[in-house]
Amino acid sequence: SSADDCALAPCSAGYYMTEGGCQQCGENSYSGAGASSCVSCPEGMVASAGSSSADDCAFASCLAGYYMTESGCQQCGENSYSGAGASSCVSCPEGMVSSAGSSSADDCAFSNDPRCSAGYYMTENGCEQCGENSYSGAGASSCISCPEGMVSSAGSSSADDCAFGNT
Repeated sequence: SSADDCALAPCSAGYYMTEGGCQQCGENSYSGAGASSCVSCPEGMVASAGSSSADDCAFASCLAGYYMTESGCQQCGENSYSGAGASSCVSCPEGMVSSAGSSSADDCAFSNDPRCSAGYYMTENGCEQCGENSYSGAGASSCISCPEGMVSSAGSSSADDCAFGNT
C-alpha cells in the first residue's frame, strides 16, 4: 500500500472539499454531504454559514415599510405602514393618510386639506376621480354631468372641459 491509496473522507453537509481538506460553506450558500463546492442561495435569500440544504435559504426579513409575501418583500401601499420584519401592513387610523412605504403609525397624519381637488369628489373611501363626461370643482361631494351631447375626459375640473363630441 502507498500514500496514493489514502483518500480524504468526504465532507459532511454544509462543507465542501478543497485541496487542504473540508471548508465550511460561507453565508448565503449551502452544500450536501460529499460536495466539492457550495451552491448559492437564490437571489434575495439568505442562509447562515455551514448551511446544508436549499431549505436553509430564506428571504431576509423585510425592512420597515415593507411586508413579506411568498415572492419576497413588497412595499406597503398608501395609508398603511409596517415595522421591520412584518408579514402584513397596518392601516392608518380612520381619516389619516400616509405615503407608500411608511414605517410607523407616526407616519400617518390627518390630510392637510380634507377636500378633494378639482376633477375628484369625496367618497367614504377618500377622493375618487370623476368619470368621463362629468366634472367637479375643488371640494365636491359628487360630479356634475356634462350637458346632453357633450363629452369630457375623466378627471375634468369644470364645465369648460365639456365639448361636443361623439359619444
